Amino acid sequence: MIWITGDLHGGMTAYHISNAVFKPAKRGDIVICTGGFGGVWWPDYHTNAKHKRDEDFFLGSKLRQRALWLAVDGNHENFARLFGGEFPLVDLFGGKAYKIRENVYYLKRGEVFTIEGQTFLAFGGARSHDKDPGWITPPLSSYGYGGREWNKGRTEGKDWWPEEIPSEDDFANACRNLDRVGWSVDYVISHTCPESQHNAFDKARLLKDPTESMLQELLNRGLSFGSWHFGHFHWEHRVDRFECHYNSVKQLVPSELGEN
Repeated sequence: MIWITGDLHGGMTAYHISNAVFKPAKRGDIVICTGGFGGVWWPDYHTNAKHKRDEDFFLGSKLRQRALWLAVDGNHENFARLFGGEFPLVDLFGGKAYKIRENVYYLKRGEVFTIEGQTFLAFGGARSHDKDPGWITPPLSSYGYGGREWNKGRTEGKDWWPEEIPSEDDFANACRNLDRVGWSVDYVISHTCPESQHNAFDKARLLKDPTESMLQELLNRGLSFGSWHFGHFHWEHRVDRFECHYNSVKQLVPSELGEN
């Protein structure tokens, strides 16, 4: 069985996937996270004992060990570590993925995977809109609840990385893999949504980012899909075949391919 959920932020917003709550999961099930996974986060993981414990606890204890966890990258991941050679790039379900643990993988941008007979295009990445100091409102706040809160900003190389925005190589990789499958997949898994869907999902009226333009270009080139799943906006909302996920785990129901 395949499940899907939204941002977990390294465990900060992960109560809904705990052993006590996520009881339906059985050994061999697969859980897909739509970015903001936070499984690779601390720059000083190898030298700071507390940060190592925090990250290991999320990956080794908070995540259900009987499940296989697959994530696209969001904007809040440590890309220096994720893309820097620390984790091997391996073959998985017909595509490429970064192996974090025996049961935890980040899906490489632009890869197409075949899982339980269904095809998935993975395309992570998004712009962080909380890099500069200022007042923020959900969904930009860490937990996505309540009113405005003061954001102290982020520091490059410490808690944000330029690689959060997909590259032209990532886009080209998606096009090559879509050529291979005739530009038709059952699911698209991304962190943000295509540009044409932005206003339907963005409660905070964030600035649009280049990732959305790339996703829109894939649509414009004729991408056919059954349903499109993402996180980033920190709420549960569905419009037609586009669905934003946050603080629940849902069974991914087989979807019918549709034309755009």
